[in-house]
Amino acid sequence: MARKTKKDANVRVTGPGPITGEHYVRLQQKLQLDLGDYQALMGITVKEHYLMTLDLSQPINDPGLCLHIRLLDEYPELLAPGPDVIELTQTIKRIKRDYPEMTLPIPASSNLVGLMLGRNARTATTWNQGRAVPARKILSLVHHLQRLFETRDDPDRALQRYCELIDQEAKVRGVEEIFKTRCWP
Repeated sequence: MARKTKKDANVRVTGPGPITGEHYVRLQQKLQLDLGDYQALMGITVKEHYLMTLDLSQPINDPGLCLHIRLLDEYPELLAPGPDVIELTQTIKRIKRDYPEMTLPIPASSNLVGLMLGRNARTATTWNQGRAVPARKILSLVHHLQRLFETRDDPDRALQRYCELIDQEAKVRGVEEIFKTRCWP
């Protein structure tokens, strides 16, 4: 019996020839990363980026970088996103459920998560409903918070301490009651 093969939806930007600056730039576009994120992902300095893009037809000398470009071109799913805002919201609710004696300044909800991410309380709801997508810097903060709560023996205390940090940052910005106003300036 003939085996059905699925059509590969991954359109490659590299080919059998040497990897050039053109491939490097096209991979950034394919992955839909802004320049800073792409440079950090690839471990490239601003100078290296400049030299590679000066003449896009020139082969890239670093074999490790070329292999990285080929790898991500072949398997872009390796850049699967980390935890999202919904997952963080669920984690916060779980911590409150597991530690009912813990006090939080407002209920464990997407409103709290919005403030935790330096945005207005309702913003996390907008993200959770898919009406908007958080910026990469917010997703990075989500990742670090999620990791904090998953790796600590005392996630309740870590969450309470983070709420204190929210209050501290708000006061520095002139907001005395961030958990009452629920808005960052």
